[in-house]
Amino acid sequence: MAQSPTVDLPKRLPLVIIPSNRYEGTSKDAKLVNCYMEQGQDGETWIYKRPGLARSSQPSGGAATGRGIFNWNGNIYSIFGNTLYKDGVAVAGTVDTTNGVYRFDMCLGATPKLQLGNGVKGYNYDAGSGLVVISDVNFPAAFVKGWSYLDGTTYVMTSAAAIKGSNINDPTTWNALNTITAQIDPDGGVALSKQLNYVVAFKQWTTEIFYDAANATGSPLGTVPQARVNWGCVSADSVQNIDGALLWLSTTRSSSMVIVMMDQLKASRISTPPVERLLDDLDTTTIYSWQHKDQGHKFYIITSVVSNLTLVYDLDEQIWSQWTDSNGNYVPIVSSTYTSTQEHLVQHESDGYIYTLDEETYTDNTASIIVDIVTPNFDGNTRRRKLMNYMGFVADQVNGSTLQIRSSDDDYQTWTNWRTVDLSTPRPFLEECGTFTRRAHHFRHTSNTAFRLQAIDLQLDLGTL
Repeated sequence: MAQSPTVDLPKRLPLVIIPSNRYEGTSKDAKLVNCYMEQGQDGETWIYKRPGLARSSQPSGGAATGRGIFNWNGNIYSIFGNTLYKDGVAVAGTVDTTNGVYRFDMCLGATPKLQLGNGVKGYNYDAGSGLVVISDVNFPAAFVKGWSYLDGTTYVMTSAAAIKGSNINDPTTWNALNTITAQIDPDGGVALSKQLNYVVAFKQWTTEIFYDAANATGSPLGTVPQARVNWGCVSADSVQNIDGALLWLSTTRSSSMVIVMMDQLKASRISTPPVERLLDDLDTTTIYSWQHKDQGHKFYIITSVVSNLTLVYDLDEQIWSQWTDSNGNYVPIVSSTYTSTQEHLVQHESDGYIYTLDEETYTDNTASIIVDIVTPNFDGNTRRRKLMNYMGFVADQVNGSTLQIRSSDDDYQTWTNWRTVDLSTPRPFLEECGTFTRRAHHFRHTSNTAFRLQAIDLQLDLGTL
């Protein structure tokens, strides 16, 4: 039975958890793992478990390296290994496998086409012609990842920052004169994208913007010098377009890596100092990025495979978190898209499966999703010793849901043994939680259930100085 309160109003443990790692690692200080925050209209903050993964389909080739997934005209196109699949059925022909995840785009015209490219080879696809490598002599032998379709022209860029365009709605034919160089600064090209009605050229330490100037000869594009951005791009594989906003892993000529978002042609740094401490040692050899939009949230997800780290940015709440697989490693997803019924699909890096990502799926293909909420050190605004008689949990009441709790009174160096509270009860609580001056708490949820936590009430008795 709960002990009678000894103060009029319990203190609430702050649950606005912002990553605050003091070093390059994540072993100390506050963090959110496999969860995200949402502030309600009443001002209360809830922590939600991230959506889970359920196998949706495996194209006919079996296990193979995932190289990209895209929705075109209601059909799901995916690349596994060296094969392009349409709704799980192999398309005749093979694709290059030497440069990671492909980028997709599409064009209109009498015969609309799907474009796919990895910077080594570019291809067009339509039902009549099938998969055809772009072999026009004026198409670059090597180019950076990313396509930009603007006013009928498909553009690509080379590593020398030369932007080359196709004929109008004909990405099989490329004109040698249709070339313009992003040369406000002398850095090389890294990736190409689009925002609004502008072509965005990501370079090594700057980003340049182009518009359709309708030039009668040469490239139709003209530069917008006043829109130039003093952030470049570290990896083309980090670039995502989320509802018109571009996000990417960036750097300048003289600084370390940051995450930047461009919206309405205005760029701003969205990574916080603690996140940038993680980026300082980030290995960019293999980068994955993808996106997820659901339940009123838009997420940008970026992974460094070698650094074994997946970071997630919530564009709506503007808060970072970390997602992992059931073993605490990076999330092995390389690309994402959606179906005509708004089902969210993601592609695994190696098992050959496409998965659905859904809020009502509480595991990753039956493996537990381990939610970790680590709080900052809490002292109740006083360094007097405190006796915690009671800890009450304001969470959704769900059958089969339990929460593990442990604490550290020595700045995350050692932890108590886990205690467990049953979240299926109307008023879950723990008693006899010990004495402390300041304390960090670690809450863990592993149950195959929904999980939503609003607040934690602490009944404290203050000791003497």
